[in-house]
Amino acid sequence: MIASVNTTFFDLLWQLKQELELNGAETIDLPTFIDDPQYRRRILQAADIKALNPAYRQILPELLDSQPLNITRQVRRVPTVKTLHSGGPVHTVESGRKGPGFMTGLLIVMVLLAGVAGLVEFTGDKVVSDLISTAGINRGQDTAPVEAVTAAATAAVAAGASRAPAAASAEAVETLFRLHGSNTIGESLAPELLKAFWQQQGARNVRVEQQDIEVERDVLFSLPGKTALQRIELKAHGSSTGFKGLLSRDADLAMASRRIKDAEKTRLAPLYGDLSSVRTEHVVGMDGLAIIVHPRNPLGSVNTAQLAKLFSGEISNWQQLGGPNQPVRLYSRDENSGTWDSFNSMVLKKHGVALSAQARRFESSMELSDRVSQEPGAIGFIGLPYVLRAKALAVADEAGALPVFPTTFTVSTEDYPLTRRLYMYEPMTLALNSPAHQFINFVTSEEGQEVVRKSGFISQNIQRIQPVLSPELPAEYIALTQGGSRLSLNFRFNSGTFDLDNKAQRDLERVIRFFEKNPGQRAVLIGFSDSTGSAGHNRKLSQQRAGIVRDQLLARGINVAEVHGLGELAPVASNASATGRERNRRVEVWVRDRTRAPAPAS
Repeated sequence: MIASVNTTFFDLLWQLKQELELNGAETIDLPTFIDDPQYRRRILQAADIKALNPAYRQILPELLDSQPLNITRQVRRVPTVKTLHSGGPVHTVESGRKGPGFMTGLLIVMVLLAGVAGLVEFTGDKVVSDLISTAGINRGQDTAPVEAVTAAATAAVAAGASRAPAAASAEAVETLFRLHGSNTIGESLAPELLKAFWQQQGARNVRVEQQDIEVERDVLFSLPGKTALQRIELKAHGSSTGFKGLLSRDADLAMASRRIKDAEKTRLAPLYGDLSSVRTEHVVGMDGLAIIVHPRNPLGSVNTAQLAKLFSGEISNWQQLGGPNQPVRLYSRDENSGTWDSFNSMVLKKHGVALSAQARRFESSMELSDRVSQEPGAIGFIGLPYVLRAKALAVADEAGALPVFPTTFTVSTEDYPLTRRLYMYEPMTLALNSPAHQFINFVTSEEGQEVVRKSGFISQNIQRIQPVLSPELPAEYIALTQGGSRLSLNFRFNSGTFDLDNKAQRDLERVIRFFEKNPGQRAVLIGFSDSTGSAGHNRKLSQQRAGIVRDQLLARGINVAEVHGLGELAPVASNASATGRERNRRVEVWVRDRTRAPAPAS
């Protein structure tokens, strides 16, 4: 008998999203599914559910109701059941397979969602009817014992496996490409991108199959005209393992939540060419490195110096920051993680300290977040989509600076101090017609970036907003931007040059698409510099950078109405570090209607 375990309603909703998508539903935006009752009702009504057992009313009314869902409440669930096919490897029972095993797997998910309170009955499905009978659930009963349902489900799964054709375990499999690296990307984003891409290519029965190691999965599907089952290998052990996989030729693409290091680039260059070029380095999305604490921690914000003291162990009690008399418990990602590399670079190395030996290290982002949400004294760092039930803090780049929360816009523009780019790297030797290269093209397209957004990360598709400007900003800046809207990107440059970086070069095409879709708008470019050198020199440098972006846009047919340089005014980061100075060297893009008079030239 398989014991049921405690989980949260959020976890069950995530499982429901995956099951619905595996069985033909549209790609479901989970935050919208949770927050928007009309969206949720539309998804559920489109599902292939012919009739509902009355006992299922304990959960279904909550999903169909207009009231907010309580996603943090504890519920009971049954762990994933695995079966051993004769003569073959261990397989997870999947709802994407047809036959008895398929319906049994689907039924188990319905049992989970009902909180062992009832079952969804599909018209004409004998397996479901048999299971209801075996479990002793009457249509007039509200509940059934967890043990009875679990035992019946286990027996039915075993029966389904024993009736499966012996040839199933010997099915031919063709591996198209292997994607290794970042856990931040690989744990949730990469599977969603792979599913969306192959569905766009006409694949059938696209599904994600968990392997024996938690951070390893296969994406499996069928393609028209192909007899073999198609496979994408996905291993998410951390950013550095992606580059190691390329070096050993065990991977075809690398995922990283930080940029490739010089030493890695040097080792890989003889095999794959320059992996820092615009042809090989692809920003696939944006992420804010969230600082998370227990939901009841009263702290609202922190600066990077305080973070360094916390994670080095110099601050060991929350009372030292005005909080309760409670020891600080440190949670960190492991050494292989790009999340760790980013935090180490942006916080610890910046302030000349090392991580405390008392910190607990985790390979899984979800597990770290879950632990922090359960321990009152805990603090950790995590990718933005994994905040889940923990509490995210606002972060200031230095003492006295305005703390900024990680939002879609502040991460898109890289104004949030702990913003990072998410990368995929493809070898120069990869054929342009290869499935791996076509996948990369999809990921960076508008359609692919919409999948990034729905997965909880920050899309590079352009948004237009009218930000509320702080009165503490320079009066000249406020005058230039008054009445305008800002686009959700900044153009940045390779360090020490006037060359647009790889992301900026691709952002040019996104800006062009924005103006093609929004005729009648005037572009306004505002350049900024760091504080190195005289104020007058810095203003000229910022004007030059804005002029470079103008020239690039003009060459692509976009007319720029105004170009301004404000020098070292309105910094978004501390000028005390090289990284901060690089973030301050930027060009913002604002738009106005053509009817508004231009601002005076800088």
